[in-house]
Amino acid sequence: MFRREKKDNKGFTLVELVIVIAILAILVGLLAPQYTKYVEKSRKAADASNMDEIVKVIKIYAADPANELSAGKYTVKIGDTKSTKDNPATTVTCDPTTDQAKLEAALTESIPSWKDTTVKSKKWKDGETSVQYSLEATYTANNTFEKYMTTGSEEGTK
Repeated sequence: MFRREKKDNKGFTLVELVIVIAILAILVGLLAPQYTKYVEKSRKAADASNMDEIVKVIKIYAADPANELSAGKYTVKIGDTKSTKDNPATTVTCDPTTDQAKLEAALTESIPSWKDTTVKSKKWKDGETSVQYSLEATYTANNTFEKYMTTGSEEGTK
């Protein structure tokens, strides 16, 4: 009589591999939407942090008794394009315009690359890829980023 020795097959069968791949595909399908929401939320937080840092520098500069910053409208705009010498990605506009150079110098002293800051999130407004923040006491009803910065909440910003 012939003796049959048991072969020691080490490995996966094709069925086992197909089942594992199917399970992984289902998990990726379920988790991908959550991941994209998480990424967008982190981009919004980064934009808010960048804007908040610039606004803090302006407020600190205005509060310093050694500086003379006129009362008026100050607007910070962070764009979505790369900064060039003639067209910075981030701008600060002053009304009155006499404070423009002083304010830009103060920002450059505190945040050397503030003009290169760009928007990471593309969903602040439909069709727009920049965010603006005005230092006036009131804010416009259609400036969702300003509402986000003022209230700290995303409610009502969509």
